[in-house]
Amino acid sequence: MFELLIGKNEIENAETRLINIVTEHCNERIQAKLGYQGGYEDCLLYWCPQHSLYFYSKRLLNKPIPRYWNALGLSEKRPKKNQMLDIAVEINPPIEGLSKFVQGAFARDDDGQIWLLHRGKIGGGKKGIGKHLFYNNFKGNVTQVDNDSFAIIGNMNQPEFTRNLTKFVKEVDRIKSLAEDQ
Repeated sequence: MFELLIGKNEIENAETRLINIVTEHCNERIQAKLGYQGGYEDCLLYWCPQHSLYFYSKRLLNKPIPRYWNALGLSEKRPKKNQMLDIAVEINPPIEGLSKFVQGAFARDDDGQIWLLHRGKIGGGKKGIGKHLFYNNFKGNVTQVDNDSFAIIGNMNQPEFTRNLTKFVKEVDRIKSLAEDQ
């Protein structure tokens, strides 16, 4: 059973923990451009060669729904300086409270362990990519919290968390490719 974190401090602590865990493994820093629909972000991202994962995080405070922006993607080769990279998935928990309009969430289980979850709405700017495609094809575990579906990414207290996060990013990438094949 999960309970979503809604307090500003507990979400901030979970976000800080997420960043610390991922950057412990993805410790190479690379200046790059993260492309998204309608633009790109110049950023200093983290890359993890053993997981082929890149990660960038920042707070988006001046948005209608203030949130943490955790952008992730895959690259087997070390990205080149200022290379344009695609975002495979965003995991964006709100700064505080609940919002069905952001796709990330932190939750606490009955043992007090903190988990990272995703609501399933994926983007990509292509027809057919979205929540319906995600849940019809997702091969991971799903849970219900407060009458809403969440994909379970992983327990942030487990040593294999970064591997599970990478597995989730690869799964989203696979699901998005299904829309491209149609």
